[in-house]
Amino acid sequence: MARDKELTPAIRVFIRAIPTFHSLQSDTLKKESERRDGVSKPRSGRPKKLTEADKDLILNAVRENPKITAEELLAKVDHKVTYRSITRLLNAENIRK
Repeated sequence: MARDKELTPAIRVFIRAIPTFHSLQSDTLKKESERRDGVSKPRSGRPKKLTEADKDLILNAVRENPKITAEELLAKVDHKVTYRSITRLLNAENIRK
């Protein structure tokens, strides 16, 4: 199940003014010390499998030889990712076919 979005600073101020939401209010106030300028810390997320060096290696290989096969690209990065991941990377860089 996806987590809810973060509360905006305006909503946090509104929650402080409502005494009936005691537990929500206290949680919001506890987290206030961790925020900078009313903005929550970013969530960590899953680590990336390809490093920036791996991405540069793939992109340089494609630019040097546009006819390179997907299997050769996967071999360059030791099969860390799937064919689909290579495709997504190339699409993000506007390199197609």
